[in-house]
Amino acid sequence: MIGDNLKRLRRAKNYSQIDLSKLSGVSQTTISDVENNLYTPNIKKIVALAKTLNVDVNELLTDEDKEVTKS
Repeated sequence: MIGDNLKRLRRAKNYSQIDLSKLSGVSQTTISDVENNLYTPNIKKIVALAKTLNVDVNELLTDEDKEVTKS
């Protein structure tokens, strides 16, 4: 889930993995591993990636295919 969201958001900004790495301070290898669902980053890295992509942390963590409904 987080990997798919990260890849989608990164591509929406037209950033390569290297661009995102340089801007966020998260290694390109880590970004690649997250996008390929091989690694789940810690909260510090999630916050850095979200800040760099100018999105709320929830956009990285939430399953985009599921609608949130209020009861």
